[in-house]
This record gives sequence, C-alpha cells and structure tokens, in this order.
Amino acid sequence: MSNCYVHDDAQSIGTCVSCGKFICANCNTELKGKNTCKKCVDEIFEDNKRKLEKLEDSGKSQQPMVFMNAGGGGGGGGASSSSSSVGSGAAAIPFFTKSKLIAGLLAIILGTFGVHKFYLGNWFQGIIYFIFFWTYIPAIIGLIEGIRYLILSDESFARQYDKGYRA
Repeated sequence: MSNCYVHDDAQSIGTCVSCGKFICANCNTELKGKNTCKKCVDEIFEDNKRKLEKLEDSGKSQQPMVFMNAGGGGGGGGASSSSSSVGSGAAAIPFFTKSKLIAGLLAIILGTFGVHKFYLGNWFQGIIYFIFFWTYIPAIIGLIEGIRYLILSDESFARQYDKGYRA
C-alpha cells in the first residue's frame, strides 16, 4: 500500500470513500462502516449544516401547506380524512443536471476528442483533449475516466462532476 496523504511517514490503512485518497489510522473516521478522511467528514458536516440552516430559513418564510379531503368518496357517513405535508419527514429529492451514464459513455466512445469534458463543463480540459487527440493518450485516459464515472455512485459522481447538483 501507500503512505497517508496527510502524514507522509504513516502507512495507510485504506482509502477515503469520498475523495479516494490514502489515509492512515490517525486520519481515518469510520462513517456507516466506511473509511472517511477527516477533511471529507468536515466537508460533509459543513454541507449538512448549510442544508439545515437553509431549511430553517425557508421554514420561517413559508406557510405550511395543508391538504384536506372534501369528503367525496370517503365511504362513511360524512367522515373525511385530511393529511398534511407538515412533519411528514420526507427527505428532499436530489437534483442532478448531469448524467453519469451519458458522461461515462461519452468518455468511452468519444473520449479521444474530450467530448465528455465539454459535457461536464470542463471546457479547458476538453480543448486540451481535442488538441492532443492524435497522440491516443486522451483515448486511454477517456476510457479510464468513463469506467470510473460508471463505477461511482450517483451521489459521488454528482458531488465531484455535476456543478448544478443540489441534494
């Protein structure tokens, strides 16, 4: 194995599931049974803190929506049911602007020309790939990147490559 990316003299015990860097026992924080470096844990904590603050701010400015059944089709003698969106505990649905499948396929098929980089909004890298397509180096890198995109989870892909991602 390699050495820790923070402590050059320490032997790594694994890699961080978020950033993929090698970490030692001192840098390792186990989240849900998976190795995570302290930097990524801090980022996750700050991200969740921002989400909570945003949720609290939006809750102060909006009236809760209440849906009420008008009583039609209830089957009973005038009994009606009502449900409310308040306190439902439903999590927000993540919003993706880029597809990892499309990015992966573009990288594998047209990675030679850097099409996947243009798709992900990395214009400078896409231009570099296009300039050096004749060397076949971008084709090899594109194949590797395409496989990596397809292997990553949707959330990991979105956090790393989707600039418009909202969780």
